[in-house]
Amino acid sequence: MMKLLAAAALLPTLASASGLLDSTVNVHYHVVNGPQTENTLDKVMVTAGTELSCSGGANYCGVLSSAQSLDISDNAIRFSYGASGADFLDVKQNRFQFTSLYGDDTAIQGVTVATNISGLDASRVSFGAHELKVDMRGLHAGADAYFQINLVAAPVPEPASAALLLGGLALFAVRRGRLSRPR
Repeated sequence: MMKLLAAAALLPTLASASGLLDSTVNVHYHVVNGPQTENTLDKVMVTAGTELSCSGGANYCGVLSSAQSLDISDNAIRFSYGASGADFLDVKQNRFQFTSLYGDDTAIQGVTVATNISGLDASRVSFGAHELKVDMRGLHAGADAYFQINLVAAPVPEPASAALLLGGLALFAVRRGRLSRPR
């Protein structure tokens, strides 16, 4: 009976993390160059296929050039630059920021970076439970440049689930302690 109770206490932690498909993500692009500041915001519904394309009139296209696209999948964000090359200004701020990633029941635990943009690595990516920032200052995007940020997300246990887990573990410890005492 105790083993069954302990196993039941662990079940809520086995829930899977929800993905980004069918959610709304905020895509910001920030450039601060002395007194000049450019901030854009695109609210995008994540579906199969490309979410933002500069030929589609996205707000961030007013700051960036026209040969770019952004595709958000269930657990990844991919930026593609399809022209011959360009430089991101080396100024105080020059970054992408993605907010409203996942709901309250899921949080970002880690990221991996795949790119062909020299100098862009995990040290230029920061994240919180529901946001991600990619620092592009001073980078050169060559022909057909891209980056893909793969998100490692995990479910956030509800307080009741955490309490049930702790209760099950306490019962397991008490039962184990009774069995290990000499009689």
